[in-house]
Amino acid sequence: MNNPRTPGRPGLSRGAPQPPPGRAGRAYQPKPAANNPLPLILGIGGGILAIILIFVVMSSGDKQPAPVEAPPPPEVAPPPPKPVDVSGLEREGLKACGDALTKFRSIEPKMSADLSAMSDANRESLKSDLQGILEGFRKGMAYLNEANEKSGRGYDVKDYMQARKLAADKFKQLGGKLEQH
Repeated sequence: MNNPRTPGRPGLSRGAPQPPPGRAGRAYQPKPAANNPLPLILGIGGGILAIILIFVVMSSGDKQPAPVEAPPPPEVAPPPPKPVDVSGLEREGLKACGDALTKFRSIEPKMSADLSAMSDANRESLKSDLQGILEGFRKGMAYLNEANEKSGRGYDVKDYMQARKLAADKFKQLGGKLEQH
């Protein structure tokens, strides 16, 4: 008969072996499980690897990277020019042109008269008036041109230019010579 409790023979029960029947004083002490060295090996290996990585990173940080040429900063645009006070030039130019235009309009009836029917005195008077008008336009345009060059502003001189052209044409018909400035 197979007694499951017979020593040396495996029994159906796989529990801890029972102490032999004659020794009742001491309880059975199981052997402590053997420590698995794998976690210890992995921990030490990981620590060493971390130290090596830190050393490599720190030693590579001392090297100077290749110098990269920075593009030159963009050129700063010059500040816009300060506005120039050209009010005096504008005022004098517009006044001279305005006076010349007023005189031109006042002698238009004389200009439309037939030159061949005019007396020599009337022709000389008209020629003198036209010369004064042309000089007024020349001075006024010179002031306005200077104001334009200094400030960059434009001026409406269309009426003055038309009147100047008509006065110059009539002055030439009367035998006058225009001065070129």
